[in-house]
Amino acid sequence: MSKKYPGAPSHALDDVTVSFSSGKIHSIIGRSGAGKSTLIRCLNFLESFDTGQLTILGQHTQSMTKVQRHQVLKEIGSIFQQVNLLSRRTALENVMLPQEWQGVSKQAAKLRARELLAKVGLAGLENRYPAQLSGGQCQRIAIARALANEAKILLCDEFTSALDPETSLEILGLLRQLNKDLGVTIILITHDMNVVREISDFVYVMDNGRFVEQSDVEQLLLHPQHPTTQSLLTGLFVRDLPHHLQQSLVYTPCEGQVIVRLVFSSRSSQNPVIAELIQQHQIPINILAGSMDHLRATVFGTLLISAPYNKVTHDIMMAHFSVNGISAEILGYLPVGDTHD
Repeated sequence: MSKKYPGAPSHALDDVTVSFSSGKIHSIIGRSGAGKSTLIRCLNFLESFDTGQLTILGQHTQSMTKVQRHQVLKEIGSIFQQVNLLSRRTALENVMLPQEWQGVSKQAAKLRARELLAKVGLAGLENRYPAQLSGGQCQRIAIARALANEAKILLCDEFTSALDPETSLEILGLLRQLNKDLGVTIILITHDMNVVREISDFVYVMDNGRFVEQSDVEQLLLHPQHPTTQSLLTGLFVRDLPHHLQQSLVYTPCEGQVIVRLVFSSRSSQNPVIAELIQQHQIPINILAGSMDHLRATVFGTLLISAPYNKVTHDIMMAHFSVNGISAEILGYLPVGDTHD
């Protein structure tokens, strides 16, 4: 799929090829202008594309009649940063609105709206107006409204960016539960990497209108390959080198110590990798710092280590980490005379 806006110097979407698995949660990340919002707007027909093809729920959209497109749109819900609730309608009436547009009877629409408001945690607040509710509560109404016509796909564009961190986590937990209970496919774009690690099954990285990297969430966040991904993930996990070592660090291999940052996933953390490295290869390892973090429900750890540098032992050490599924990033080198125990 490709798209170029009139007068723009480059494509907003440049021969994009991607597929999203049914019933999973997908996050699309990238810098501003990468093409994320344009893609989402093409998926819900708010934008047309120039070339290529789009298949939604098994149907080719290019050959759809107006009636068929209208039917597919009923199965796609959208949530945006601005929830755009109607201020003169109650929470219940806002959720009823999409059903009213589809000609559903008022009684049936009201019953469905009550069920959805209960599902998003707003039972008892059906008659409140948006001005009487918090930002998080309004976002919950927007989610219920997006699901009102039994949507199978939920598109979310920076939907938590206006919320405080605690409320954002609550909304993410809600979406995860809805995904589990209803089997709805969720596609979201965000600049917040904490959103990505809390909710995603799969992550896609966009740059200059293309997908440059995509994988399951653990593989991509713990072992990023593309420079754009690595840049976007800077600071996601607290793994900084102590300041006293940063001052002495050089970036060209030299006699002294090599500093390596290790990331142990749930699978690799069960193995005595450091002990085996010392015992089997007689490489002395010094642990400089460490921490624990999480990725969705998975706990993982990071270690900063140093080891004497020479080409042979260095290659043995890095191969050992690779075989054991550990991400190993060389941060630099401490020359002889600047090493620290």
